Amino acid sequence: MMYAKVIVGLNNPAMDKMFDYAVPEDMEIRQGVRVIVPFGRRNAKTEGYVISLSEETEVPADKIKRILEVLDEGKPTFTPELLELAKWMQERYFCTLNQCLQAMMPAGIRTKSQWTVSLLDFEEEIRLTPKEKLLVEFIGERKNVPLDDIQAEFSGNILDFLRKMEEKGLLEIKQQLHRSDYKKEKRLLSLDLEHPLLEAAWRKAEKDKRLEGQRLILEYLRNGEEVTAEELKEKFGITDSPIRTLLGKGILKERKQTELRDVFDAEDFEQTTAFLPTEEQAAALDAIRLEMEKEEKRPVLLHGVTGSGKTEIYMQLIDDVIKKGQQAIILVPEIALTPLILERFISRFGDKVSVTHSRLSMGERVDQWKKARDGEISVMIGPRSALFMPFQNVGVIIMDESHENSYVSDITPKYDTKDVAAAAAKLYDALFLMGTATPDLVSYHRAKEGEYLLLELKERTGGGRLPEVFVTDLRKELAEGNRSAFGRELQEAIRETLQKGEQTMLFLNRRGYATFVSCRSCGEAMKCPECDITYTYHAKEHALVCHYCGRRVDVPQTCPQCGSKYIRYFGTGTQKIEEEARKLFPEARILRMDLDTTMTKHSHEKILETFGKGEADILIGTQMIAKGHDFPNVTLVGIMAADLSLNVDSYTAAETGFRLMTQAAGRAGRRDDRGRVFIQTYQPEHYAVKHAANQDYHGFFAEEILMRQMMGHPPFSSFFSILVTGEEKAEAEAASQRLAAEIARADGEGIAMILGPVPAALPRFRGEYRYQLIVKAAEEDALRELVLPVVEKLKKDRKSNVKYQLSLNPANIV
Repeated sequence: MMYAKVIVGLNNPAMDKMFDYAVPEDMEIRQGVRVIVPFGRRNAKTEGYVISLSEETEVPADKIKRILEVLDEGKPTFTPELLELAKWMQERYFCTLNQCLQAMMPAGIRTKSQWTVSLLDFEEEIRLTPKEKLLVEFIGERKNVPLDDIQAEFSGNILDFLRKMEEKGLLEIKQQLHRSDYKKEKRLLSLDLEHPLLEAAWRKAEKDKRLEGQRLILEYLRNGEEVTAEELKEKFGITDSPIRTLLGKGILKERKQTELRDVFDAEDFEQTTAFLPTEEQAAALDAIRLEMEKEEKRPVLLHGVTGSGKTEIYMQLIDDVIKKGQQAIILVPEIALTPLILERFISRFGDKVSVTHSRLSMGERVDQWKKARDGEISVMIGPRSALFMPFQNVGVIIMDESHENSYVSDITPKYDTKDVAAAAAKLYDALFLMGTATPDLVSYHRAKEGEYLLLELKERTGGGRLPEVFVTDLRKELAEGNRSAFGRELQEAIRETLQKGEQTMLFLNRRGYATFVSCRSCGEAMKCPECDITYTYHAKEHALVCHYCGRRVDVPQTCPQCGSKYIRYFGTGTQKIEEEARKLFPEARILRMDLDTTMTKHSHEKILETFGKGEADILIGTQMIAKGHDFPNVTLVGIMAADLSLNVDSYTAAETGFRLMTQAAGRAGRRDDRGRVFIQTYQPEHYAVKHAANQDYHGFFAEEILMRQMMGHPPFSSFFSILVTGEEKAEAEAASQRLAAEIARADGEGIAMILGPVPAALPRFRGEYRYQLIVKAAEEDALRELVLPVVEKLKKDRKSNVKYQLSLNPANIV
């Protein structure tokens, strides 16, 4: 007898442990498969995941339950490496193993369960209690009334009452499982060549012109071909009638065939071959290949200026691993990058490539996942979820634009893809390569310390030059009477570009309205003196709040720095920029690309394709246009309000601002002509602006790392952001205060700084009150040893209805 250790798919932390189940003798089962098992006192059918198999169990033979069903045709959902990775994530991100496994699965394939209630036929003489009468009237003659509907209608523990009615024979409580595998089935038709009526039907059809449709079908399929009904109708111009007739007689037979959806046609792309690498690229490739051969592979940080040919390095490494029979995973920060990257990879590797992202239909995403599982493809491109493709033998994991914040999950498990990819690479014995023009500060610090292999590409390929950058002082524009969002120099540059038939990109960091307060005269943004973090403006209370320490102050009437009365919240959006651009440049063809204009399927691709073909003169957008796109005719870039990113309420604000300015500037002049970039700001003296204007990452890093060290921010410390939530305000507030007190009491050596608790930036969300606590310490391990036991202890308090969510070193705590 074989036994399986199974994690059941329930979002209950108390149930997040392995349960032993017996494997029936006639059942074939493998590690990593999804199964249906009986669970609990009522043996409810529950989805579970087989973590391991054994010939032994400590559960008595009369107590152990049997697995009911193996799903997915017995093919594993999780490879051994993914199972180990899920265990690593469970420990790293303070969540359940079930949550980690479900984050790895394709969304939508999980088995859903619904309990329903139906009345049975019972004798009218049976005397019903008043409550039983109410229930019988509510259910009435309806079949399979959802239990949730009944619980919503009746207060108290109605389930126990229903079970007593079930014991009396009044009703039946049933479980229904709902599952979709998103199969796309093709109906194939062929002749039953052994059918006794075939010859007679043929003779009749040849004589009767009214049966011409049947004759055409019989003749076409006489050699055993299989076709779809659509193919027959298109070929012969016939209706469904002759097909239905022959199917009804059994002369035509039908077979269903499952086929996996394609998300592109490789034949639509012109095939390319590898480029001869530049001297810099060749040196980088040599160093990476040398690292790949090592037993202990370090992660590689490829720091290359925009246009330096990082993608070509990716493709040559992928070619190496494909030749070894291995697979490659290419991570991209958002689907706006996918069309361009996908085109490059398909033209090189054809149908060995596939892609996954949120704009695909659920069926398309599931099918790409199945292609990876079944070994039909060798390269998968996609956002952070692509990391969990069930490939058997990964050789390289590449993270393009590795600095991007979208690689950090904001739902449980709140994982950082960079750390998870590094752990996955170790499990696969694969190389992990991060590519970016603006490395995140922590990664670059690790590379400088030798934890990562650092490689740098300083030159653009093809002789392209970095753009010429101009900084517009918006304080001066305002003082001289220009209240437009467009500086006068930028306006003139746009007109020149339009006259030359060239294109312009206008970049704004946010689509909505910013939430900080700044002075229009001197550019000073209001900051918390304790945390050096920009205050967040709360319009409802007309107050400034620090979301780190909770400090709350009134909005000043005049600037505390220069005394100017021109101090107010800063707000502008892409829609407002578009409206003003249409007034200033009525002859221009203008496109806008932000979340509002890219909600529908393929909308990203359509906007980019239109702009790429030269059918628009100006593209206005948020950060999704700031990186990864290569438009040869773009010679002008305007960064409309750099202050929007410089003054976000995060210790990474300067880093974010520098990065977005640098990435946006890299869109200009990527071929023969040197492009122009205008950075518009109220803080032209800010070190992030100065270094972005000079495209000087190393200069920025030197200043910012010193600032982080002075303020004790990561990488020179670690901190937990702990969110305490509950439906009762008093209970959530008391629990957060108790948590702070317990951590302080446990901190005998005084290693931690505790900030808060304070109401969260969003104090109430989906009916729950939210309080936030930050615990900071110099060493991550010591911080974990202090905080985690306290949180685990409080989680076990059964009298409490609050929840605790932990995030380690989040860039954004709001």
